[in-house]
Amino acid sequence: MRYAASIGATIERRYTDHALSGATMFNRRGLNTLLTELEHERPSLLIVDHLDRLTRDEGDMAVIFRQLAFNGIVLHSVAHGKVDRNTAAILAIVGRNQLESTGHAVKRGQQGQVRAGKSAGGRPYGYLLVGRNGELQPDEGDAMQPGEAVIVRRIFKERLEGRSPRDIAARLNAECIPAPRGKRWNASTLNGSRSRRNGILRNAIYHGIREWNRVSMVRHPQTGKRISRPNDDDAVVRIEVPELAIVSSCDFEAVQRLFPKDREVRPERFRRAKTLLSGLLQCGCCGGGLSMKDKSNGRIRVQCSTMKESRSCDNRSAFYLDELVEAAFGGLRQHLKQPDLIVEVVKAYNVERTRLAEDTVEQVRILEKKLGILRAREKRVWDDYDAGMFGAEIANPRLADIRAEIKAIEAELVALPPLPENVAVHPGAIKEFARYVEELLQTFHIQITDENREAAEAARKLVQKVVVTPTDTGTEVEVFGAVGLLVEATKDLSDSNDNRLGGMVVAEEGLEPPTRGL
Repeated sequence: MRYAASIGATIERRYTDHALSGATMFNRRGLNTLLTELEHERPSLLIVDHLDRLTRDEGDMAVIFRQLAFNGIVLHSVAHGKVDRNTAAILAIVGRNQLESTGHAVKRGQQGQVRAGKSAGGRPYGYLLVGRNGELQPDEGDAMQPGEAVIVRRIFKERLEGRSPRDIAARLNAECIPAPRGKRWNASTLNGSRSRRNGILRNAIYHGIREWNRVSMVRHPQTGKRISRPNDDDAVVRIEVPELAIVSSCDFEAVQRLFPKDREVRPERFRRAKTLLSGLLQCGCCGGGLSMKDKSNGRIRVQCSTMKESRSCDNRSAFYLDELVEAAFGGLRQHLKQPDLIVEVVKAYNVERTRLAEDTVEQVRILEKKLGILRAREKRVWDDYDAGMFGAEIANPRLADIRAEIKAIEAELVALPPLPENVAVHPGAIKEFARYVEELLQTFHIQITDENREAAEAARKLVQKVVVTPTDTGTEVEVFGAVGLLVEATKDLSDSNDNRLGGMVVAEEGLEPPTRGL
């Protein structure tokens, strides 16, 4: 308020992102609302307490400053006053370096904590935090309530007795024993990850060895999400803490030998979809996925994977996969037989894409106009130099300034989002795609092979998810994604207000009722 009054400005609206890092523009509701409303409100001035509250990334700062400049908005910082493009870029780089320096200092302090035998992070399952310095001790519980350390010993004991992780998880869920994250136990809670060495059965702390720095966190440049990556083995710090052992080293090593031997090439990294709906099926009761159960008379049946893993879902029904595929793509097959309807949908799509691209087109027009002016100025300088009106000592600096401006504008043009290309669909192509769909549904019995993979992948892109829910009279199948939207759009092309990102297809009649208990 004082700064605004000192420059004679009036604050009309405030935007805040409390307790959110400026490391990225993603998930910043206040910042994103500000940038959206700038297009409509067109204020003359934007005041921030410090530029790192906008962003600490030089790439994001360039995007923000370009949008402010395009809308004629002057940027002020309480800490720095009026801010130009160069100052904004420099301060963004400084902010990013401060983040990296702080991260390095925190990690150095955590390593000191670990080497001193203390906890440097969260509390592992099975332990209690005591004291002010992060000391751990096994949670043995009391006479009324068994502690988490008792549950850990039980898990190791049952695994050595031959019970599978799925069976152990099911027993724990049946006894209403809280899971580490308060939800439900499943096999992955116990097995963990080979590369990350986590999970109840893999965590070395349970036999008295604390491991630190097993993973590093990096931020995805396109989504802003922090992603963990396993570190190399030589970067992991290991400290012996025998007082924290819950199980014996003998039992721990015996459990490790039950895991399959490590393989350098993991097949899931190269796994491709085997059927049209692989990875797209979802249980309508718990939200878990559906996976293959067995084959009945040559037909694949699928079942809720959450029920199989932890027995925490009541949906024990088994569904024939070919019927689910027919429910998902049957409507598409019918509408592909009417090419005129599909063409109308594509036209509406192109109109909307063109409308959304108007801002980019306008920016391109303005920047190209500036380029034309600069190139004309460059040509005049050369003409005057050739005519002997001035020498190289005057021409060279002028040409250097003009070329620097041209280079900057060309960089702005490159940074603009690409213009969308209109989609053109020939009726013959629609008929060809319909033939592919028909073959996938009948000839290949929904199995994807090398011969039909291209057509299958095209069809799979039309589906976001398929939610399957058993009912008293049959099975309800809800299809979300472009398939549902396409079917809904072709029902009534005159409804221009239908702007949903997905549609729903419900199939009950004709779909066999699920077999309970299988």
